Amino acid sequence: DHAVFGTALLPGTALVELALHAGDHADCEHLEELTLETPLVLPEQQPVRLQVRVGTPDEAGRRTVSVHSRPDRPDRPDAPWTRHATGILTAEGPSHTSPADRSQSWTTVLDPADALYDRLADVGFDYGPAFRGLRAVGRHGNEIRAEVALPHERHDDRFGLHPALLDAALHACLLEGSDGVRLPFSWSDVVFHSTATTSLRVRLTPTGPDTVALTATDEAGNPVVSVGSLTLRPVTPEQFSAATHGHPHSLYQVDWVPLPPSADAPDEAPLLLDTDDFGYARPADLLAVRAPLPATVVAAFPSGVGATAEHIHAATGHALALAQAWLATERFADCRLVLLTRGAVAVDPTDDVTDLVHAPLWGLVRSAQSENPGRLVLADLDDHPDSYPALVRALSSAEPQLVVRAGRVSAARLVTAAPGTAEAPASFGPTGTVLVTGGTGLLGGLFARHLVTRHGVRHLLLLSRQGLTADGATELRDELTAAGATVTVAACDTADREALAAALAQVPAEQPLVGVIHTAGVLDDGVLTALTPDRVSAVLRPKVDAARHLHELTRGSDLRAFVLFSSAAGVLGQAGQSSYSAANAFLDALAQRRRAEGLPAHSLAWGLWAESSGMTSHLDATDLRRLSRTGLAALPSDEGLALFDTALRTDRAVLVPARLDTVALRAQPEVPPVLRALVRAPKLRETSAPQTLTFRQRFAGLEATERGHAVLDVVRAQVAAVLGYASPERVEPDRGFLDLGLDSLTALELRNRLGGESGTRLPATLIFDHPTPAAVARHLESEVFPAERTAEEPDPDEVDEAGFRRALATIPLARFQEAGLVRTLLQLADPAGEPADTNEQEHGSALDTMDLDSLIRVALGDN
Repeated sequence: DHAVFGTALLPGTALVELALHAGDHADCEHLEELTLETPLVLPEQQPVRLQVRVGTPDEAGRRTVSVHSRPDRPDRPDAPWTRHATGILTAEGPSHTSPADRSQSWTTVLDPADALYDRLADVGFDYGPAFRGLRAVGRHGNEIRAEVALPHERHDDRFGLHPALLDAALHACLLEGSDGVRLPFSWSDVVFHSTATTSLRVRLTPTGPDTVALTATDEAGNPVVSVGSLTLRPVTPEQFSAATHGHPHSLYQVDWVPLPPSADAPDEAPLLLDTDDFGYARPADLLAVRAPLPATVVAAFPSGVGATAEHIHAATGHALALAQAWLATERFADCRLVLLTRGAVAVDPTDDVTDLVHAPLWGLVRSAQSENPGRLVLADLDDHPDSYPALVRALSSAEPQLVVRAGRVSAARLVTAAPGTAEAPASFGPTGTVLVTGGTGLLGGLFARHLVTRHGVRHLLLLSRQGLTADGATELRDELTAAGATVTVAACDTADREALAAALAQVPAEQPLVGVIHTAGVLDDGVLTALTPDRVSAVLRPKVDAARHLHELTRGSDLRAFVLFSSAAGVLGQAGQSSYSAANAFLDALAQRRRAEGLPAHSLAWGLWAESSGMTSHLDATDLRRLSRTGLAALPSDEGLALFDTALRTDRAVLVPARLDTVALRAQPEVPPVLRALVRAPKLRETSAPQTLTFRQRFAGLEATERGHAVLDVVRAQVAAVLGYASPERVEPDRGFLDLGLDSLTALELRNRLGGESGTRLPATLIFDHPTPAAVARHLESEVFPAERTAEEPDPDEVDEAGFRRALATIPLARFQEAGLVRTLLQLADPAGEPADTNEQEHGSALDTMDLDSLIRVALGDN
């Protein structure tokens, strides 16, 4: 609500009131002086801890006061405090604080103040609705008079004098005597006389070229606040640029944190699956496992496989098939599958990744873990004889990602990146050429402009599949040319090695290649169980194949930067993005390999960009809400560009420039382990609070009818949370989930939430087996209280063939039309009907043979 040049600030009036409030506790009700030293910036997604210190009284009873802040970050509990204001508190106020003369008339004709806020915004001082309290302003001699009022929705008796009301009392003088904005800098002789008001009549009397005195009364003339002298100082955008760009809390890295050694051996050894002639565990061998089932099954992946693109695609396909078979087999529901690699992950910043072939597996499975908590574990070993026994002992922990080096077990944690050591970003220089893949896309164009305007690049080679025929490509070229750059836009599939080599051959010898920025990529989102090897390969190709070709074809170039645009999805494991996560995990590993070989490399695992690009334009409001619950907040382009520069100064191969919403993460039922160094769960969760108890613990003492209502209330609350409904009351108990708006990802999220609430493991097909909130509630109740079932006949909403038809009948036709499923369902209803073409005929035939799970996936768009 209160911002200067785009930076949210705690207003100076709030610091004044903090100091006075602290003084009340020390019997010092008057603020003799207060100087504002440093603006208190409020990052959008990072809490700030405040501290007000009051000193011991001197001989005259005066006490020092100071206001400090520091980021509220669990990973930096010893972060230094920043001092924002210092002052002096006294018990007695100065003579000017005597009550105002009520006979003084208030007859000045004042003008509406709307235009003033427009003028303030023009010079960079922007007010939100809470602070737009100035209603009218005018002059009486050399005195400025104003009427201010607190917006009705901001009335709050928790405050004395609301800081926004006091702040509004100063707005009329912020533009006086300056071409820009002036901010309060130093306060003297501040006294609050009365606080029971939501409106003020204000007199601002100049006492010098940059000082004013302030008196404010209520409408009856009763004194409210007086300031003997207020000094204002002009400010410029440059003074705030450090605060608005490159926030250090937006650049992260993955550290591997040692876990306490476990001395106890597990009750039973994990089952190590047999492998085929190529060293891979086969899904058929997995399915052949007989009872009694072990708690843990280990599938080892071979090291030393040739690192061609074909090998990488095939290995990722093996991992996909294995994970899908595991998750689809219900008898494994209470077991965990450990996918074991060797050298596919770097533990230390200087480590090499010796197994690039299986590095994508880590991204693929991280996303699968998010979709299916507790079912899959990632582990990476070295060849030390103590490492595998140490891993076996560590599997008793709940950590989903483990690496073991020389018998020492570590877990992944995202932490704030260490500050860069270089004084300036990598200089590409004006004579060399910088190659940008995906150069005509939104991100490619954004960074092409940045290279020219910020880094002084004068020669650009922009590659994209469509070249100059891409939307906006000609305009981008002309814009960059007008800015002084020579720009070549070429149509090139960078995943085609020969085509890329031909494009690189066009770089003139007098402007040699000095930088590579690889932004290209495609998305094909879907839950892991709906993916196919072909879908995964289509996503790997523009990331993995192109990056490998760039790595190999530029080895002979004297590059100053080799920057791969990765994604936080590969680090955090975003649900529904297994293939994209796999592709980006490879980029991270390749950057680590290049660093180990002494070559320049940065892999930047970007978070969610605020601007919609070609790869994110498909995200709707539900998708964005779901992403926000994972902690990803939108990253503005200007901050992203600043983080790019900061990353180039940082001596780390893999960095995560992203905005994380720690408040949203704390609100989730459980903080993912990888984020626990940044976000610690509230202490409340360490108690036996209701939200940590299972249904049996919470509802065991209730009568059957009351218990049914209680379980249904939980289901409706979780549906509302997943879909972003204003309240659970909006969730109709007997309305179908598909009609409510659930898709495959939100269905999985709902399943996981309800599993955590109820303390039971639930199938991925929960909402289709029980297609309404009421049906799910009945199912949960019967699972948790099986001995207390009262009905012997099957639930009418359970899905057999007739139940499935009933569920479909509850969905309005408009929902099928919106999803593009009308033709598919008509073919399904009448398979003998004549399709329009061969493709439809094949599709119709396939539908005839689909099982229920497959039909459900078609209905959700997971084709």
